Amino acid sequence: MVEDDVNLVGTLEKIVYSNPENGFLIGTFLTENSARPITVKGIVFNTRERETLRLKGYWENHKVYGRQFSIREFMPVEPTSVEGMVRYLSSEVFKGIGEKTAQHIVNKFGKDTFKIIDSSPELLSKVKGVRKKQQKSLLAAWDEQRGLRDVMTFLRGVGISHSYAQRIFAKNGLNSIPLIKANPYQLTDIPGIGFLTADGIARNLGFNKNSPHRAAAGLLYMLEQQALNGHTWFPHQTLLEKTAQELDIQEEMLKSTIRQLLDDSLLHSEKIQNINAEEEKLISRPRFYKAEQRVAENIYRILNSEAYTIFEGESSLIDEQERKVGLQLDPAQRDAVEAALQHKVLIITGGPGTGKTTIVRFMLGLMRPRIPSIGLAAPTGRAAKRITETTGSAAFTIHRLLEASNIGFQRDRENPLEQELLILDETSMIDTLLMDSFLEAVPSASRLILVGDVDQLPSVGAGAVLLDLIESGTIPVVRLDHIFRQAADSFITVNAHKVRVGNVPDFSALSQKVDAEKELLDFYFIKESNPEKIVEKILLMSTERIPQRFELDPMMDIQVLTPMHRGVTGSIHLNRKLQEKMNPDAKGLQHREQWFRIGDKVMQQQNDYEKQVFNGDLGRIVSCDPKTKELHVKFEQGIVHYQAKELDQLSLAYAITVHKSQGSEYSAVIIPLTTHHYMMLQRNLLYTAITRGKQLVVLIGTEAAISKAVENEGTMRRFTGLQHQLSELGLTPLF
Repeated sequence: MVEDDVNLVGTLEKIVYSNPENGFLIGTFLTENSARPITVKGIVFNTRERETLRLKGYWENHKVYGRQFSIREFMPVEPTSVEGMVRYLSSEVFKGIGEKTAQHIVNKFGKDTFKIIDSSPELLSKVKGVRKKQQKSLLAAWDEQRGLRDVMTFLRGVGISHSYAQRIFAKNGLNSIPLIKANPYQLTDIPGIGFLTADGIARNLGFNKNSPHRAAAGLLYMLEQQALNGHTWFPHQTLLEKTAQELDIQEEMLKSTIRQLLDDSLLHSEKIQNINAEEEKLISRPRFYKAEQRVAENIYRILNSEAYTIFEGESSLIDEQERKVGLQLDPAQRDAVEAALQHKVLIITGGPGTGKTTIVRFMLGLMRPRIPSIGLAAPTGRAAKRITETTGSAAFTIHRLLEASNIGFQRDRENPLEQELLILDETSMIDTLLMDSFLEAVPSASRLILVGDVDQLPSVGAGAVLLDLIESGTIPVVRLDHIFRQAADSFITVNAHKVRVGNVPDFSALSQKVDAEKELLDFYFIKESNPEKIVEKILLMSTERIPQRFELDPMMDIQVLTPMHRGVTGSIHLNRKLQEKMNPDAKGLQHREQWFRIGDKVMQQQNDYEKQVFNGDLGRIVSCDPKTKELHVKFEQGIVHYQAKELDQLSLAYAITVHKSQGSEYSAVIIPLTTHHYMMLQRNLLYTAITRGKQLVVLIGTEAAISKAVENEGTMRRFTGLQHQLSELGLTPLF
């Protein structure tokens, strides 16, 4: 039973446990009205033993430790009793002031002690036993504590939550108040505080909705929102209109603000040919403009330099390798291998079953005796593992190849990679910023082969690198369209390619085969329009039907892929239901609205170079400590420790979005698809989802939703500038 909003005032008598990194503390606390101390726990920073605090939180009963108080908020306060004053002044807050000296001060001034220190600190010199050095130290600490209280009080008064107030004070200290009063939109530099939060604070401070500070922050915010939608650039006029409409700012103010942001180099503007082949003024944040510029420059640099190794007699080399491995390439595959031997940079694209992996394996066998150093990489750990398994050659994540750390990549232009040949798989997943970092580290003399499926969803991050490089026509491209016999026997492969070219899968053929042969297939469609019943069927399929009939592990072999986060069939709700079904009783801890339990399947949500875990990595929780809110997760690369402040990096992964599944394959996938997903019903989303399944794909939904997705080829085209940058360098199309 939890009681909310309980307030306690008292002294932190003893710190039993503290974590200086995240501020978590367990201690004993003596209230003003109690004779015996109580146990308290929670996030409390910049505090010491014997300090007087006001706590806000709730009581809870722990199975082992009994009744204790869980802290939600805290505030340093001045004690009011003579005894409390002595304890406070002799605490660690005031270094150099022992209990004897504190007693002298309080004996001299009584209950007016703190008023004297505040208003007439010079009177401390009249206290017996207080030296000048002690007086100076006490006053400095007093000012700091008063400043902390003032800052915290101010921040809470303008609507800043306690946790964010801690972050703001940690960064700006006693300067927090004047900085925020001058421009509250500076708070957007604090992790977790976005424009909308800062905007609310500004309103509380009386800022005008058309203030220059708001206009500047609003424009940058709108561009960041477009970057989340994949755009590296955005049309100038559309940006003005959207910002004016959504944030209620006058267009004239926005126009003048854009000019100022351009002058301050916080924005970049160019006229770029849009998707309709019309010249249009586009706006970009400098990091995207510079990244695309460097990608183009590096492509130009690599294309126009001599290779370490020159191949002659390509045809005979290929013939020799075919005899060696007992394989005859089809014409398109042979074209791809020949192009790899002839060109510095090559793109190979094709769908499932078209032989991309076969080509990579063949090229590795042909080139390894002739090139001493070859690098094989992919954007994610799962994709790297898959290419390692299918080619028999060790592959790495791009981050590992670049020797990533929390201070950046160790490999760059000044410290380049050493490989003479670099092959990147799943290139469609690589966004502009990552491709920029990768190409910066590629030696000029190296060969580069980019492999991927351009028809899949584009990268989660901003940009459309693979598509832009292909459409620029500046790099040789080999497209594989032929589906090989073994793959053609798979309904997964056949239906994926039907979707890719705009055809709806033939579900009647599936049912006929089931009826005729009574055999297990690799592709099923279950009709259901009611979202609640779809959830029930997902639970049944995940935990009973598929594990029993296909002998698959429900936790690690089966993955639910959904188009959206929200809604009844969104990943958030599905994760809650699947966790209740598959792992209901394990020991766990609560973080925000989510429970993490031992045994749960979880996904890393951002790159952490220090821990060597990256966005999209899947793992299982192997231990947790509800007391400290810490846990350990086992990933393929090892066990990783998470502190309380790092739990935002994790989410449950029984169900994930299709976007998050890119570069991964699963033994079985279950895909809910209904008209409730209207905004996300796109051909490349359905195609990507289907191609994630190796042994089994189960679609649950309506034929109308599937038809809508297949018909919707007009996926929102991203506004990017890479093709423009390539043309600016004089790279003309090859074809």
